Amino acid sequence: MNRIHTICFTFFACLLLSTNVSSQEKGNADIQKIRTAHQGKKLSSKGESLSTEKTLSLLQDDGSFSDETPQTKHIRGRITQLAIAYKKAKQVEKEELRKAIYSSLQYWINHRPKYKFPRVPFETLRAMAAIELVIYNDMINERESNPDMAGTIDTLIQSISEFSHWCWYNGKTPKVFDKHGGHNRGGNVGYRLWGMTAIASCSGNESEMDWVHEIVKEQFPRVVNTPTDFPTGFTTDGSWIQHNAGGAQNYWVGYGVHWINHVLNYAEATKETRWALTEKEWNTIADYYLDGIQWYHFKNRAALNLAGRHNALKKAPADNGDMKKKITKLMAISPYTLEREAELKTLLQKQRTTHTATLDSTKYFWNTDLLIHSTPNAYFSIKMLSNRTTGCETSESERAHGKNNFFSGDGSTMIYRNGKEYDKARIGWNWRALPGITALQKTGKLPLSPWGRESKSKNQFAGGLAANKKGIAAFQYNRVNSYVNLQANKAYLTYDNVLLALGNSIRKNNDDDFDVWTTLNQSIRNGSIHYNINGKKGKIKEGKSSKLKFKDIKKTSWVYHDGTAYLIFPTKKESSLLLFAEDRTGNWADMDGRYLNANNKEGQLEETSIFQLSLSHGKHPDQADYSYIVIPGIEINTVKEICKENFPHIIQNNDGQQAIQIDANTYMMVFYKKGSISLKDGISLKSDVPVIAMLSINDKEAVIQVSDPLHQQKSGKIKIKTEKQTYESIIDFPQGINVGKSTEIKLNLK
Repeated sequence: MNRIHTICFTFFACLLLSTNVSSQEKGNADIQKIRTAHQGKKLSSKGESLSTEKTLSLLQDDGSFSDETPQTKHIRGRITQLAIAYKKAKQVEKEELRKAIYSSLQYWINHRPKYKFPRVPFETLRAMAAIELVIYNDMINERESNPDMAGTIDTLIQSISEFSHWCWYNGKTPKVFDKHGGHNRGGNVGYRLWGMTAIASCSGNESEMDWVHEIVKEQFPRVVNTPTDFPTGFTTDGSWIQHNAGGAQNYWVGYGVHWINHVLNYAEATKETRWALTEKEWNTIADYYLDGIQWYHFKNRAALNLAGRHNALKKAPADNGDMKKKITKLMAISPYTLEREAELKTLLQKQRTTHTATLDSTKYFWNTDLLIHSTPNAYFSIKMLSNRTTGCETSESERAHGKNNFFSGDGSTMIYRNGKEYDKARIGWNWRALPGITALQKTGKLPLSPWGRESKSKNQFAGGLAANKKGIAAFQYNRVNSYVNLQANKAYLTYDNVLLALGNSIRKNNDDDFDVWTTLNQSIRNGSIHYNINGKKGKIKEGKSSKLKFKDIKKTSWVYHDGTAYLIFPTKKESSLLLFAEDRTGNWADMDGRYLNANNKEGQLEETSIFQLSLSHGKHPDQADYSYIVIPGIEINTVKEICKENFPHIIQNNDGQQAIQIDANTYMMVFYKKGSISLKDGISLKSDVPVIAMLSINDKEAVIQVSDPLHQQKSGKIKIKTEKQTYESIIDFPQGINVGKSTEIKLNLK
């Protein structure tokens, strides 16, 4: 019996040993595969122009340089230059260079300079990883062939791993390497990811790769935005939010795309290893494009009110074929058949050239108060504010990026027909007259909004929905600041190539002597401007400057410029229409600190020609209102006919409700509070709670899309009353991760 136990024990011990050895061999093979995928990349010298000979002459026996104490530029510059020389050197020349790299790297790590974000954890970490990869194979061979060097090499490898941890923790060195460390999510993980993965693959320690893999996996679950928590990452509606100091900031144009690009590289390098992404994670990458990023560009241009602190760069944010390239890569390297492969192929077909890519649909992003309406001929990106969200950020210093973003989310409406309307216009922009916003025309510099601080609005009410290529977005604007001090009800309704904007209850929180404007558009001037205001026709010829003011719009009026028509309807409160056709000068350094030179001096003034159309509500608006339509991609000859049409019909525009009828059976409505709206043929719709609603009705059925603009209601009642009967339904608003999302109600009217 004992012999049997001994045999069994020996058998299972051997099996366990065999399994452990097999597992270890597999782990080593996987690490080698990942390391091989990284080798030879990211090796470029920056910041210093010292020759290899000069660098070696400055290097002292202890690894320090005789001319300077350790600085971050040394890794990216002179030590990287040694690695480049090493890569090119003949075998007989390599030993001296390798030992120089050993000593200079070790000394630098032991005497590392002060941690500075972001250069150290991003650029310096990548450079160090690239250096280690260049010498790795020879370093390991030397470790085996020369036992006297083993201690030096082991210490260096361990020190580089510790530096990677130090970068993850933003200059701190805790005892436990925690995946939740620092302010590291999304793009800020992506910028570290190549360097961390490469260093982990050189460590010879599987636990290092385990940590990196756990960090990556942390980024995939969709996050939920609430008034009290502004996480970073991919949300349930397809938004990407990051840098959320004052509320969720929509950031696909920047951090989100950067994360995708980095995680795709990671996915490719780790494929078929124990650290490979799961099938669900590969499909989530597809969701990034299909639910999010594809919506943020039109004819190659990114919507400027979604570009974070990069919207004032001379070179306007653009896709330049990156989406097509990365989707193609995703489909090529995925080890799984992606669940939405057919949709990806359709998107690729739309992206066949970077300058014609368009969508033909509408989407409301309820987590970031954003409506995007896209057709082949028109694109509207409408960004609102609430106590949950912000507009575009700035950075925090005198050299701030995106200095003038203070009003970037206040109902800003980017209107594209050819995609280039704002490229050159921004140098001459009045940043208090961004398209779509209502703002004080106060003078002086706008406040900075670092990471979105100072740009949140007090209002809870902000919401919308999209259905059948139609969209609604509305909010009760309420910002209290010395530069704002305004309240208003603002709604945006989109269908076909049309944007209809309604506003009312415009008033100041505190009295001052500055005009309040609502701006329809402010774009590059291209050609002549035609107008018919209160029945008075006119034309501003191309090249001619003019500033026109039309007091009190009493009848439907229109302005036509660059293939786009603007229809302005009479207001209840007197307002003036302002039409600018003028040359303006500006300095890019006034908009973005990256254009200041080394001595903080600004560059030269540049000139541009601007078309701007605004409504002035005066210095003391008392429940002021407006209503206007924008129609891109239209011929001037058809504008007159549009003015004669019965649709759209504005039914209501007051502090309780806003409503329009866009065709015989379709209505768009905003209930700022409970109430009733009268429709056609004695029909009315009533809601007992604030809602945003779209109604399609015929003799047999009523279909209602409805959403909760407060993001806190659980239920409500909605009624349709006809001449013969009343139909009632309970609204069960989506909860949890889908709070704010629209739901559909169908009522049988037979």
